[in-house]
Amino acid sequence: MQEQSDNFSQSDAPEEIDSEPVEQNFRSEAPVRSSINSKPSILSEGFTFEGTIVSDGVLNISGTVRGTVTAKSILIDSTGQVDGELNTENLVIKGNLKGDVNCDDLNVGPLAHVTGNINYKYIHIQRGGKISGKFNKN
Repeated sequence: MQEQSDNFSQSDAPEEIDSEPVEQNFRSEAPVRSSINSKPSILSEGFTFEGTIVSDGVLNISGTVRGTVTAKSILIDSTGQVDGELNTENLVIKGNLKGDVNCDDLNVGPLAHVTGNINYKYIHIQRGGKISGKFNKN
C-alpha cells in the first residue's frame, strides 16, 4: 500500500507543474480564439445602415445597407437589402442586392434578386433566383 500511495503522490506532482504552464498558455491564446470564433454581427430587420462596414467574421444582414461592406462571410437574409459594394469570401443572398460584388463563393437563393457587377470563383444559383448584370468568373 505504501508503494501505491508513493506512486499516487508522484503522479500528483507533475500534474501540478504541468497545469501552471497550460493555464498561462490558455490565457495567452484566449484573444486569438475569440477573434477567430467570434459571434456573427447582425443588422436586424427594420434597421438601416449607410456607410462602410468592415468585419473579420460573419455579417448577417436582415435590414437595409447602403455603402461598402467587407467581411469574411456575408448573408443577406430574405428581408435584407443591400445597395453598394460587397467584398467577401462567402456570400449567400436570400434577399435583394444591387451593386458591385467581389467574392469567392456565391450562393443565390430562390427568392433572391441580384443586379450588378459580380466577380466570383464559384457560383450556385437556386431555381427561382433572379440575376441580372455582368457576372465575371475569376
